[in-house]
Amino acid sequence: MIRIPRSSLPVPLGERNWNGFVLGTVCATAGIATWSFVVGGSSASYLNAKMGMAAMLAGGLIGQLLVTLATIPVSTKHGIETVISTKPQLGIRGSYLALFMQYATALGWNAVLMIFFGRSAASILEVTGLIDSSARSTAATVFSVVGIVLVWILVSRGAKSLQKVGPVIAIAISLMAVYLLVVLFRAHGSGEIFSAQPLAPSPDRLLNYTSVVELLIVSTWGWWTYMGGMVRMVDTARKAVLPSMLGLGVAWVVVAIVSLYSSLTTGEADPTVWAPKVAGDVGGVIVLLFVAFANIGSTLVGAYVATLGVFQIPQVSSRLRWRVVAAVVLSPMLVVVLFFATEFYDNVDRFMAFIGLMIAPMVGIQIADWYLMGRRRSLRISGLYRHNSTSCYWYLGGFNPAGIIALALGSLTYQLLLNPVTYEPRSDLFKYLTASLPAVLVAAVVYTVLGRLWSRRLERSEQGGAEPVTDVSVAPKT
Repeated sequence: MIRIPRSSLPVPLGERNWNGFVLGTVCATAGIATWSFVVGGSSASYLNAKMGMAAMLAGGLIGQLLVTLATIPVSTKHGIETVISTKPQLGIRGSYLALFMQYATALGWNAVLMIFFGRSAASILEVTGLIDSSARSTAATVFSVVGIVLVWILVSRGAKSLQKVGPVIAIAISLMAVYLLVVLFRAHGSGEIFSAQPLAPSPDRLLNYTSVVELLIVSTWGWWTYMGGMVRMVDTARKAVLPSMLGLGVAWVVVAIVSLYSSLTTGEADPTVWAPKVAGDVGGVIVLLFVAFANIGSTLVGAYVATLGVFQIPQVSSRLRWRVVAAVVLSPMLVVVLFFATEFYDNVDRFMAFIGLMIAPMVGIQIADWYLMGRRRSLRISGLYRHNSTSCYWYLGGFNPAGIIALALGSLTYQLLLNPVTYEPRSDLFKYLTASLPAVLVAAVVYTVLGRLWSRRLERSEQGGAEPVTDVSVAPKT
């Protein structure tokens, strides 16, 4: 039985008992779920089958490569999770911004999963004649609530069965995708699939292509919140890179491509609508059952990392038990599925744009910190777990100015290129650059420049005999 720790303390090497296969299946379990179908359906609005497939694979691989560079080295070397790893860049108190990113992302994605879980269950009952269409909305809400309660029960137990559940879910959902693809090609043929036109494209072909690439990149930004909690259970980065790239950069995108083909062929972006059209009533029920099953596994991973992130707050871990924190973490999701399910689900593309707005610059900052500023040689683990001015990562009042300013300017860059509310470009540069990649670059450059300036200021202060400033350097002294 696997051990998944409930503490945010570093996992010792002797307790990192995941091999590459286990990590790969857990990554696939986390990645392959409703969002695969939602993203595929959204992509069908912009591109046809051939261009859509190329853009989706490109966006998924680009995004996951950057997430891998930002998270895997520090988490596998030191056994720490994502939020903890941001303290050198943002400061002890500044890391609460990363906690907010992690929690908001997990909450949003998990809400989508549970809404779809309820809709899938309601669709199955309607197709089998157990309820009529008038009761579908109520049934969907009830099953969404049941799904959240089930996830809470599993997370309360520490998700100890994830090692066994992960491979089963990953294999099952992969078989389902193959089944859907076979049925789709048999029923419609390759000619009809590849001649189908996008559902609502822009007149600008390049803009359509870039919009899908951006959509896939910002979708992979969501894995940033998950990565540390998963890969810290592997003892070397070498074992983690390929499984994470395949599980979170390729596997879910392949399933999304199946959804792209189905949406183009049926003219319906909602998988609960097109699944019965593609596979028939019986096949549609099987598909929806598979997806509902996969959603539980994905939500379990998301709820675990969100609970782990909140649990690292000293005031929380010292006063509340793990299962209580898990309930608190999941409670906003309950509010969403009860009162705002339709509004939230129908605007998931805007939610993903906000993910890019927050996480893209953070990824750039972490990459710059590790590779350009030499954090791989100077990280002080003890400083990560001191929550006062005795920590070397206290900087100024608990905030690292270089990281905060870089985060703000990176987010501003994103907003100047793409409106996160309407998902419409604000500049012609968007169709050539995307919004995420410039945000990553600007944040990385600003962080590096400000960090080096601050490091030189500290050195001059020490050489001049002045009282040393609290360690605000972001680069090691040579």
